[in-house]
Amino acid sequence: MAINAFDAGLLGLQRGFQTVSHAAGNIARHTSDFEANGARGAEADLAQELVSQRIGQRQTEASAQVVKAADETLGTLIDLFV
Repeated sequence: MAINAFDAGLLGLQRGFQTVSHAAGNIARHTSDFEANGARGAEADLAQELVSQRIGQRQTEASAQVVKAADETLGTLIDLFV
């Protein structure tokens, strides 16, 4: 059980980091495009990327809590059997 929770938590951490990194790259690209071209309509894309970045942050935080809970559970199980 605890091992599955570790796997799920670590997978969530990885996906959260990927989401944040991808959104940050897109924000940087939109910002440079906006400065270079003065393109309008990029604000909506930029806002969506900021939302995606925040979602990735929350996903990472939640996954870290899953890993922490699995660690505590595994520690308790080890204490019971020793």
